[in-house]
Amino acid sequence: SLLQEIMSMIMWPGISSTIMKTMRKTSSMAWQVKSKVHTSSTCQAKTKTPETKTKKKKTSAMKTKELVKGPPPPALCPILVIGEHKTIQKELGQDLLIDTLASYILTKNIQVPLIALMSNISVYRKNMNGILRNDLPKTLDAEIKVGRFSARDDQIIKENWSVLQKQAKREPYLEENEATTEIFLNTVKDQGPKNNIVGYFLSQGLPNARLATEVFQRAKILLFAKKGDYSPEEDQVIIQFVEKEGNKWAALAKRLERSSTSSVKRRYELLTTDYKGGQFTAGEDEIILSEVFNANKNILMDKNITTEDWKRIGNKLGRNQQYVQQHWVHCLEPRLTRHQSGTLHRDVRKVLIDHLLQHNMLFAQDVDWKELAKLPKFAGATSQYLQKKWDSMRTRTREKYPELSEDKLTTEEIHRWYNNSKRNSTQKKDEYYEDLIAFYLANIKQEAGDKKHV
Repeated sequence: SLLQEIMSMIMWPGISSTIMKTMRKTSSMAWQVKSKVHTSSTCQAKTKTPETKTKKKKTSAMKTKELVKGPPPPALCPILVIGEHKTIQKELGQDLLIDTLASYILTKNIQVPLIALMSNISVYRKNMNGILRNDLPKTLDAEIKVGRFSARDDQIIKENWSVLQKQAKREPYLEENEATTEIFLNTVKDQGPKNNIVGYFLSQGLPNARLATEVFQRAKILLFAKKGDYSPEEDQVIIQFVEKEGNKWAALAKRLERSSTSSVKRRYELLTTDYKGGQFTAGEDEIILSEVFNANKNILMDKNITTEDWKRIGNKLGRNQQYVQQHWVHCLEPRLTRHQSGTLHRDVRKVLIDHLLQHNMLFAQDVDWKELAKLPKFAGATSQYLQKKWDSMRTRTREKYPELSEDKLTTEEIHRWYNNSKRNSTQKKDEYYEDLIAFYLANIKQEAGDKKHV
């Protein structure tokens, strides 16, 4: 088996078979046996950084005292430890760029996460969608992280590609953009094992073990997927495509090189429907509350409401149903749940910042927002509300410190912004939501209570 093949290559004198079996279950156990292993061993329990040198960031005194250490980096092994890669190396030609890059990587015999190498899975994607855990075998080791790339993860991947693409200047020579297109857009399904080799190179320096196939797909998204506002040309493509092909949103997203099919669908709806825009009025908020509780009187408990209900409410308001739903989830629902918990007027931002810092959660992707919302300190706050607050503070931090790159916009910088920002009065907003709560108590909660006594 692949596991036996790897273990036969990395078996060290003095290590019992029991420990080796334990390594199969968790790569982090490599840390416990490190002192028993000769320093020149094949596998390493230390993350090897890519060729580009990275300066160590100074750690503040507060961070040193308060932050909880993250998990150890994954145990590493040479990429040539498995026979499949040795076979590929022998069969590589000189005509294709993918062969040139794979040859370079295999010749260097780079260090890769052992646990990822043991699950050398290849997933082929024509589109710009990321790979989900549901796309992978159920037996995939839980230690392999899937999804939730942080800004720093993305920066590492892009820097590694910058290093690797210099090899495109070898024969056959391609310009930088041509090389990127050749590797990520012109790939074919049976090229998966070679794409994985590139993915392993791009994975160097990531804090978590990830599948090479996912990192390869992530690089494709980072380098090609369009973001931001839709152009007039894209709008025209959307209208013409749907008229000819129908509601094939995935195919349309691929045509537009957009990673989100739901975004493309919403754009079509906005282009073809005369929806109302702007801020929601007090009257609209009252209608939303009434209609939501008519659809499900236990909505605050079970969160269940159908797409058809949202569509009906959106039509009643003359607004896009997605925007109405988002307004409920991010604004109205948290106001009600925080009112019920007696935390409506508590500023949760500082509590949130302090908690994330104390647990070394520097990016949104580091946080399990659903679990966070269960903590007593965040009573009444929903997971969506907390994440929205973090996103809002991150945006304010970016505006105040425009010199910061995306991978530097961490919770630490948000903390700096918070300490140096002026607190504006929230009196008008507080009064608005107090009136909305009064409407809820008088017209919805009271009505529900009256029905129970009938």
